[in-house]
Amino acid sequence: MNRYLAMLALAAITACATSVPIRWASPSDYDLTIVDNTAQGRFDITWTSRAVAALCLSKEAWPDKDGLPSGFDGAVLTTSSGEKALLPTGSAYCPGGCSEVRLEPGQEVHGTLPYAAFGDPAAIASDAGHSLAFSVHPYYCTKS
Repeated sequence: MNRYLAMLALAAITACATSVPIRWASPSDYDLTIVDNTAQGRFDITWTSRAVAALCLSKEAWPDKDGLPSGFDGAVLTTSSGEKALLPTGSAYCPGGCSEVRLEPGQEVHGTLPYAAFGDPAAIASDAGHSLAFSVHPYYCTKS
């Protein structure tokens, strides 16, 4: 029985494996700009491609239309009282993948991350020393 379960687990793992290795983009292939939009209580994020081929980013690693990447835990807000992680938003697990954000050469994509994603938006807005650390890890798209 244990041997059968081990074989089943191995089959499941290999079924999810990709045959094409990921080619990560270099930091010189893109720009990431974060603007603190205090009046709107949010951070405006722009990702711009400087690459010669299409760049991709897993969809769960970029703010969605509501501003919160589902399950994303890679943004950190620094305030005068310390660091704050995003409030829990659920799981970003998608069987077979959650699709991609695709950026053609020279294009840009915009996203927003509201202060409320980290806690009390009024307290964050009134903290003069707040700043957002948000990073992307794009790769060269394998599908055309």
